[in-house]
Amino acid sequence: MHSHIEKIIRPDGKALEVLAEFPAGTGPFPLLILAPGLRYDVHRPVIAQVASHLLSQCFAVFRFNWAFYIADAAHGQPSEDLAAELQDFSLVLSLTKNDKLIQQQQISVAGKYFGSIVAWRVFREEALLKNCVLLTPLCVADKSGGDEPSMVEQNYPDAGQEKRAILMLAGNADPYCELAILHQFAASTLKKFKIVALDGNHSLEMPGADAVTAASKFDRNMQLLTKHIEKFLLEQEDSKCS
Repeated sequence: MHSHIEKIIRPDGKALEVLAEFPAGTGPFPLLILAPGLRYDVHRPVIAQVASHLLSQCFAVFRFNWAFYIADAAHGQPSEDLAAELQDFSLVLSLTKNDKLIQQQQISVAGKYFGSIVAWRVFREEALLKNCVLLTPLCVADKSGGDEPSMVEQNYPDAGQEKRAILMLAGNADPYCELAILHQFAASTLKKFKIVALDGNHSLEMPGADAVTAASKFDRNMQLLTKHIEKFLLEQEDSKCS
């Protein structure tokens, strides 16, 4: 395996860094571009372990932090319309063009929480992307009582029109994702959305358990999470190392 960091300077002068990782072999490899959460960066356990496992299964992985996070990890905020974050993701995607180590028809995208919203919009805009993985998506009930689309529909618009496969993974005790709402949303998408529920909270942790039990269950969650993503991607990809 080998990796390198690509530094990208946006037109406005702000920077983002991409950790580009490749398995051993000559390739070309299928690729997953993995976007972080709002403050959950690329080195946190869920993202790091997904990347590590996929690398062992002969996928390349590009993971990155948002420009607003690099500028101010504690207080930086995304743009109101997400235009800057869509640009971040698109700039990372542009790195893959004409890269001989990457199978150009086997590029998938993923994101955690806030990153899942941006990943979904990029996925909808880029018809050549293969699949989409939404980790701990934002799907809570709309309490306004109005006629506006539900919050989950606003975050992941046009889901019913999508023909490609999508995987959504959430914790059963995640306050930002109500499983009943998630299942209701998926039911309207002609079964293109596959849902996996794991034990745990927004970080797939078990904060109420004792330390030993919490660590054991978190490790188990990471094994299940990575295996579900691997299985989903392998159903669509050919990732033989060469």
